[in-house]
Amino acid sequence: MRYVHYYPLARYDSGVSIALWAWARALAAAGEEVVVLHAGAWGPTPPQPGFADIGGTGIADVEVPHRARRHRLTLHPVDLGRHLGRGDVLVLHEGWVPSNLVAAKAARRRGVPYLVMPHGVYDPQWMRYLHPPMSLRTRLERRLLEGALAVHLFHDSEIPEVRAVAPGARFLVVPTGYDLPPQRWTGGGGYLSWIGRVDITHKGLDLVVAAIASLPPSERPRLLVHGYDYKGGITRLRRLVADLDLEDCVRIEGVVAGEEKRAFLQRADGYVHPSRWECHSTALLENLALGVPCLVSSSIHIAAQLACEGAALLTPPTTELMGQKLMELVERGEHLAFCGRSFVSGHFAWDHIVPAYFGALRRYGLG
Repeated sequence: MRYVHYYPLARYDSGVSIALWAWARALAAAGEEVVVLHAGAWGPTPPQPGFADIGGTGIADVEVPHRARRHRLTLHPVDLGRHLGRGDVLVLHEGWVPSNLVAAKAARRRGVPYLVMPHGVYDPQWMRYLHPPMSLRTRLERRLLEGALAVHLFHDSEIPEVRAVAPGARFLVVPTGYDLPPQRWTGGGGYLSWIGRVDITHKGLDLVVAAIASLPPSERPRLLVHGYDYKGGITRLRRLVADLDLEDCVRIEGVVAGEEKRAFLQRADGYVHPSRWECHSTALLENLALGVPCLVSSSIHIAAQLACEGAALLTPPTTELMGQKLMELVERGEHLAFCGRSFVSGHFAWDHIVPAYFGALRRYGLG
């Protein structure tokens, strides 16, 4: 069987792309044939420097023609069917985009089964980003999801969200894996870290900044933010920091990658993950795997699992309670460091994840 992953923006730095390439590498390492189809360096903004190197041995990296009327929401592949054949399974990433509808149609014509890996886009809070006409979009999305061999989710708690859109959908639930690195948390940097897409509302960055402001000046931790802009999020966050007179406590900088990123996370006294909602954060797993003490919003899907094993310090996504937990995070660092690494090794090691994935596919007649 050949796994054909399709995501137009697979060459751009995002949580979706990182997860896609992680799955592609894991399947290739297991001896499977893997292809990644994408639109290349589409649009006026080039991929992040260095992100083009995230592929792996044994993965066919294929750029296919795409068209778009205005922006990426109208982006769709041209003649995708010629890349599909007998014995393939097509894996579609994200949702609510015409590219998936066109790709699914091509798969049906070629008699190729397809999976949908939505990466959390059916969360009711995420769906507030969608533009009308919602009735038409929902009908199209329902057909996509219910026509899939299965919808690949990362947590059981996502199932009701998808069923609200597509009651007849079928599911397999297997998280994206993450192997422990040889490096470990050292701390001592005198700051808390955050890394990712600077979307203030989704990622709860306004909450953590307000939480810092709620503390007495002498007890406020330093927060270093590294990430890429999302719809003016960096400008908005800097404005909020200035309004709260926190320039001495909160610093916002651009993207870091490779060893610079690893060192930034390792030296932090802790990592904050205050998202109002979240499907499956690679950044969070990366920090837990290093053993970085993590403060995590209780409203994200992985929170209940973290709480059961004491692998992170949880906080409701509210300013006052988050401020109290920020102070507690540093105090509990050593204990959380051990529990976080154990949590990742016990639940997310690829040598456990891949067999579980194959087993789930066999229940649907694949493999």
